[in-house]
Amino acid sequence: MDDNYLEIFDNLFFNIKENEEIESIIEQASFVLASIITKYGEIENEISCGISRQDDFIDTVVCLFVRKIMEQLDAINVLFSVGSFAQAQIILRTLIENIISLEFILKEDTEKRAAAYYLEHHYQEIALGEECFDKNSEYGKLLISSKGEEQFNSDYERYKKKRDAFKRLVNSKEIFQKVDKDRGEKLSNKKKKARRKKVYIQWYEVCSNISSFYGLMKETGYERYYQSIYGGLSYETHALNSAMEMNVGEDGISLKWIRNPEGGGSTFSLACTFSISALQKIYEYLNDGEEEKREFRKFFIDFRQKRDIASHNLDKIKSSL
Repeated sequence: MDDNYLEIFDNLFFNIKENEEIESIIEQASFVLASIITKYGEIENEISCGISRQDDFIDTVVCLFVRKIMEQLDAINVLFSVGSFAQAQIILRTLIENIISLEFILKEDTEKRAAAYYLEHHYQEIALGEECFDKNSEYGKLLISSKGEEQFNSDYERYKKKRDAFKRLVNSKEIFQKVDKDRGEKLSNKKKKARRKKVYIQWYEVCSNISSFYGLMKETGYERYYQSIYGGLSYETHALNSAMEMNVGEDGISLKWIRNPEGGGSTFSLACTFSISALQKIYEYLNDGEEEKREFRKFFIDFRQKRDIASHNLDKIKSSL
């Protein structure tokens, strides 16, 4: 990786490698994150190999979430390694969304909730295809003008095959048919109330009376985190904090560090808190025996101790600069 700009703009980029004490603290945090990523990987292996299988379809959905959680924890770990804590908050917000969704699915009515989640991206693909391949729509006209009508027609034929395959998928399981029916009814009711042609529905609305992510967090016991934590992460995600990235002092105004080793403790702690909670819910779903439960309790005690030490040391960085 070419990072010569770290030396050129050393007033903006804090180089962790030049501070052994801070580098050591970051490595402590990285070790903790790596341990929980490994645990998720072990779960994925257990399910994939059939050691802890419960239900093939639900297991597949759980594995999809496990993969996403591992991917996001890995991204946070990589950003931590260079001190990009603010950017890690963007990943953290998405991580929390995935964990809340998974815990909601596992809480109750798991088969239907898993089916609603699994089918939703297919519904969105089909809806987008209907709009794109309508020759009278703006999308359709744009595609014809850019690709030509012959290519447009060829792509449309491929889309019809995808649409037919989705219909077969829905008809392949009774629970898919139920979700499809319930989704259609809820969309119809929404259209009547909204009195407009185009309305949107979230996957969790299909399988519950919840209509917002706040409701999802409340349902899973994370209501207290919504405003103070989840809402606060929106500042970074939606670029609402640019004006906050400056220092004002006697010498005037200066920009804050782009790679800043300060303030990583809260992001680290939240990533650990939500991830370990989801991990526990997955183990409950897998219905493991006493030996597996003892093994997880042992891991959790060790994990909590190392997490607390790393979090404490991350919070100390500010005073050491």
